[in-house]
Amino acid sequence: MPLELIVAISKNGIIGNKNEIPWYIPEDLQRFKKITQGTKVIMGRKTYDSLPNKPLKNRTNIVITNTPEKYAGLASENVIYGNIADIFTILSTIRTYERVCIIGGCEIYSLFWKYCSILHITIVDEIIEGDVQFPYSIEEIEKTHTLQEKSEIQFSGNNHTPYYYSTYLANSEPIRISSMRFSIEDAVS
Repeated sequence: MPLELIVAISKNGIIGNKNEIPWYIPEDLQRFKKITQGTKVIMGRKTYDSLPNKPLKNRTNIVITNTPEKYAGLASENVIYGNIADIFTILSTIRTYERVCIIGGCEIYSLFWKYCSILHITIVDEIIEGDVQFPYSIEEIEKTHTLQEKSEIQFSGNNHTPYYYSTYLANSEPIRISSMRFSIEDAVS
């Protein structure tokens, strides 16, 4: 089962501000939908709470939270709540051909990015103010992943925001789910 990561990052590394995406690029939202539909998506509770329409349709939403018991009554066929330890069990039940996308936020990206075989990165080509930064620079990413594809700079039809897409592939076979081990330090650092 390939793990993929999808994120939009500003030129200065920002991914969020006050629990929202600090830009609006409809074309990127369509790309996100196209890449993630039909997959299992893993996100943190804050990311899930920030979704305007939840759960994400045509996807199994896996929400990591320190207090999954609070959400027991909200779980459904399309929404699974669990803590980081539960994720091993959840991921071990996923068939090898099924795709899993890591969709945020910052802590979840920190935990999973090195296990991802594909990184789908949108660069918003502007300096943006925000309070949440992607945990790794492009230079750090390029130590473990190779740029496979990069689009030309485009401008959003909505507000002319400049952006481009990059796809990175892992330099080596990512660690298998069955070999993944997270510690409490990973989850809180």
